[in-house]
Amino acid sequence: MIESPWSFVLTAIFLATAVFCAVHLAQSRGASAAVITGSVHSSHHGPVATAVHVNHLVMSLAMLLMVWRPVGTAGTWIQVALFALFTVVMLLGLPTVHGVSERVGVVNHVVLNSVTIWMLLAMPLLMGHAMGGSADAHAGHHGGGTGDEMAMEMAPAPAWAEAVNWGAVVLSAVITAWWLVRLLRDPGHRAHSACHLLMAAGMALMLALM
Repeated sequence: MIESPWSFVLTAIFLATAVFCAVHLAQSRGASAAVITGSVHSSHHGPVATAVHVNHLVMSLAMLLMVWRPVGTAGTWIQVALFALFTVVMLLGLPTVHGVSERVGVVNHVVLNSVTIWMLLAMPLLMGHAMGGSADAHAGHHGGGTGDEMAMEMAPAPAWAEAVNWGAVVLSAVITAWWLVRLLRDPGHRAHSACHLLMAAGMALMLALM
């Protein structure tokens, strides 16, 4: 789906975030306290903490799949439903999170979920679709055009989809910058901040390439 060498860059990014999230969940299983946004340890935020980490793991796997192959209609809607569910859980738990930075961290995850849902639903528009039924395509066919030339003729993405997509790129880039600041200011949780930074940066890059 994404051309090389960017496909390998994105694969490295999302493999790293997936491995980190999986290791963190394994280590924190059964613990009385969980890390929520990279800086807060509290047993009162269990549902939000679980949603954040599982969400990032599933998001990493979804992005890896999207880089290499189409998921189909059923796969797309299953993922949309999952990320919508995670978003609801995090929003419901947001009032229990204390501190401005911690709340902004959770909101960042919610925004990235929205960006992911947009990416899933808009990929057919952004990546283009074959115009096999167009008048020009039929004319090319009757004029001796090859099958490869027919397949290469793609419809451009609508202007509104391009605009929304670049808005999503900007949002992802802003979130990347926010986690970079947290990474530099909070040395005690650099691994978590780096994971979230990589996720946001990978999303921004993938959207820009679509």
